[in-house]
Amino acid sequence: MRLRTSGSSRGATRLSTAAAGFVAGAAVTFMLFSVHQKHSEAHLEASSRLLPGQLSEIGKSGTSRPAGGGVIKPGGHSWLRAAARKPSRPPPPARVQPPDLDTARRLMVSFGNSAYFELVHNWARSVMQTGAPFLIAAFDEPMLAQCREHGLPCVSVEMGTQAADFRGDFAAFRLMGAVKIRFVLDLLEQHPSLEVVVVSDSDCVWLREPWQYLEQRGAADFFISTDCLSVKVEDEWKPQHLQPRCGHVAGNHFGRAFNTGLFAAHNTPAARAFLAAWAGMLTDPARERHTDKAQRGIDDQMALNLLFEAGGIVSAGEESPRSIKVYNRSLTVQTLPVVLFSNGHVAFVQRTPWRLGVTPMAIHATFQRFSGPGKKARLQEFGFWHMDPPQYYGQLDEGEEGPALGRLAASNQFKLKALAYDGQREVLAFVEGEERRRYGGKQYGMPPFEKHWLGMSYQLAAFRDALAAARMLGRTLLLPTLWCWCDMDESPDVLESCRTKGSDLQLPFRCPLDFLLPIKSLEASKVDYRHAGFLQLPQVPVTVRKSQAVVQIAAAQPANPFPKPSHTVGHGATVWPGIRQAELLQAVAPVSGEAVLQLRGHVPGLLGGFTQPADSTAFDRLFQQAITDYGDSPFWCCMSWGDADKGPMRKMYYQLPAPLAEGWKAWQPPQLLVPAWCDQVSAKFNNDKWARQPNHPCAFLRNETAAAVAAAAAASDSGWPGVGAAADTGVAQALGGG
Repeated sequence: MRLRTSGSSRGATRLSTAAAGFVAGAAVTFMLFSVHQKHSEAHLEASSRLLPGQLSEIGKSGTSRPAGGGVIKPGGHSWLRAAARKPSRPPPPARVQPPDLDTARRLMVSFGNSAYFELVHNWARSVMQTGAPFLIAAFDEPMLAQCREHGLPCVSVEMGTQAADFRGDFAAFRLMGAVKIRFVLDLLEQHPSLEVVVVSDSDCVWLREPWQYLEQRGAADFFISTDCLSVKVEDEWKPQHLQPRCGHVAGNHFGRAFNTGLFAAHNTPAARAFLAAWAGMLTDPARERHTDKAQRGIDDQMALNLLFEAGGIVSAGEESPRSIKVYNRSLTVQTLPVVLFSNGHVAFVQRTPWRLGVTPMAIHATFQRFSGPGKKARLQEFGFWHMDPPQYYGQLDEGEEGPALGRLAASNQFKLKALAYDGQREVLAFVEGEERRRYGGKQYGMPPFEKHWLGMSYQLAAFRDALAAARMLGRTLLLPTLWCWCDMDESPDVLESCRTKGSDLQLPFRCPLDFLLPIKSLEASKVDYRHAGFLQLPQVPVTVRKSQAVVQIAAAQPANPFPKPSHTVGHGATVWPGIRQAELLQAVAPVSGEAVLQLRGHVPGLLGGFTQPADSTAFDRLFQQAITDYGDSPFWCCMSWGDADKGPMRKMYYQLPAPLAEGWKAWQPPQLLVPAWCDQVSAKFNNDKWARQPNHPCAFLRNETAAAVAAAAAASDSGWPGVGAAADTGVAQALGGG
């Protein structure tokens, strides 16, 4: 393997490596981004939205109270304490010099090819904000050229296959894992001054440097991230906790979920020996397939699991109670706590670090939907995407003169004109009102899945009308934070309590945009929108943030719908249900010069249509394209497992609003009906069992016991502690099942 830096356009500078013979004749061009698509794919409101440089310390008392109730106690463990807030760093330099590997003590590393340069570049910019030295391994010449153009410290690793999509080429995929590991081993072997190398996939972002954390745990040879979903479980660190995905806690024998997308290695003999064995397994033809019944292919993740489990996984002892011994007890490993090295579910769905007041060190964009576009959307929504140009935020071009702060602006003085709508308070009030109306006379409340279906149908209808209004006004749509009452998971187990098992999720919760809308389709349809919390981003000019007017939605058309500005109090406008495009333009004309119009009130059913019927038809077509993913309108998943009971038995589709072209109709709350297929679910993969889960519509819509159990589970902080199996049995018996 040959390494060449991006620092010279002639490629004259070379780095030594001992990897030339580890794969005979191999010379691969590849990217690392696709490696962890195999891991689960599954906002902070203005007052709590925390960005790099603006993140808070954990509570001074050592005990933090999450939003929505409940207490998570740090228990005195140092890893659960946030570091002191650091002052903001200056903007990163235009070019970053490659680190001197002969003197550097610490190094961050990632990988990529030209197809995923934007994601790698975002990773690099996040690292630059921490001030940590880093190096990128580029796996094709175009990637190296892009590194040169953008001043990034890259080295070229030239190998031999031309595979572009490694998910479809298992041999190349295996070799990719081997190269990644061998590259790290070469760094440690060839540069003894390196004390630690931190490796993270390009879909990670860094908020803080990890050096102090790693140095305080000098007894560990190796660090590995996990897909554990519970900060509580890691904080308590108890044997036999019986929670999935957190089996790395010593004394547990199932549910281990190590994630090779983020790991670190100290420069110790034990770590180097393990890395050599890890790379060796991935290049040994005799170890290409697992010996289990499925003959699964051994990739980098499975190879690590097999090596870790060789000889058993045991506690490292009282001196290092949070460390484990693996690989025939020759390697001391610390799992990286998810509150500081967060996976996508802990960070973006549960939002646990921010509920605790903790600044994560890194976030890995796993547990999301829609692959690459989904990862980018998650990072944008939380303020961790660093690749959008200044114009995206409404910044003026150099030399342009904008409106003066505090003065009424002319309509052409802002680079960004936007329409926002307040979806959070409205949807919560709507769901609470429907619960009172439908369940007010019962001894229990509405099951969370029914709340979720109603809330998402409401938010989908609000999105449609707000998007239409934005297009009528020629403005960019600013989305609100979504609210959800049921998590999404490929396993129907989630229907037990509407929480993914083993998580600390509290209901309801603020959920990412991809819980409702297909990101790929939104982008392909070229919908002009910005994510929730956009106005709180520091890149947005203060003149834009301060130039706002309220557009209030009245219950009906006022007697004087178009008052003169001199006759109004305050700074705003009034609209009403059924308003058409010409009336909307006239109603907001007095405040049309403002950068942001805030639409407040009941948005579903607002618009009566465009002035031209053909425009209403065209918009209906655009909306359908924007919300459709492979033929599916927005839905919740999954109600069945495996290759049985597909289609409507797996997905529950949300109610769509009536097309604008059909004329105005007042929006009516939808009714979730008993699915027609309830008694047709097969026993394959226990799918009939899932249909008896309390939050399955086939259960709670037909049986009050199931509805009561579902509502009771929602009231618990963490689902069904200690009562899940008994409750499930009771529901099954009530429904006539086993």
